[in-house]
Amino acid sequence: MKKDDVKSGNMTNDFEDVVELGKQMEKMRDEQELNRDGLTQDPVQYEQDQEE
Repeated sequence: MKKDDVKSGNMTNDFEDVVELGKQMEKMRDEQELNRDGLTQDPVQYEQDQEE
């Protein structure tokens, strides 16, 4: 799907997209599987408290 074809600001536009995203999520590897393959997961994103 092209960016110009997006119908809404939602993550999915219809039920078929929901089904496809579900299939992609089922195939996602966990941390142990990534480590076994010599890969690392994305770093945890968080806001650090800034002391002033």
